[in-house]
Amino acid sequence: MTYDIEAFEADIPPDIQALLGGAETAYQDPDRAEQALHAALDKAPDNLALRVATYTFYFYANRLRDAMPHAEACLAISATALGLPQDWRLVGPESASFSGFERPQRVYLKSLVALGYCRARLGDVEGAETILRKAASLDPADRVGAGRLADVVARGGIDDEDDED
Repeated sequence: MTYDIEAFEADIPPDIQALLGGAETAYQDPDRAEQALHAALDKAPDNLALRVATYTFYFYANRLRDAMPHAEACLAISATALGLPQDWRLVGPESASFSGFERPQRVYLKSLVALGYCRARLGDVEGAETILRKAASLDPADRVGAGRLADVVARGGIDDEDDED
């Protein structure tokens, strides 16, 4: 599977938007929104904008376990576009130009942060900190806040009282 930089400039195609129908009414009818997202993903599983929307839906519904596969998909799409290994552990500052803040790099970094945050909230503090420290090593200016969040996680500052079991 290959992706190119245009994938980061494309929106959700009209036929997929039609499938989404009322997904934007997630607060009013979350079941309908979720069904619409799944129908759209069945047709376009590699659409970055759709994956981001689905991650966001689950994240704001506090369904972090459901959100994580979509953050992972965003990470995979951006890794492929950047020519990076699929395993984020193998990526280093020299692997791509992370000094700029172009969309593929930004998506990659934000996807790492999303995974780290979800893991922290789900109780995997060590795994979360590892991912967040990786993102921070790629973004020394800390534009996506990975370093600050890693410090919070290391101090045990992420409250999980209202999270999933």
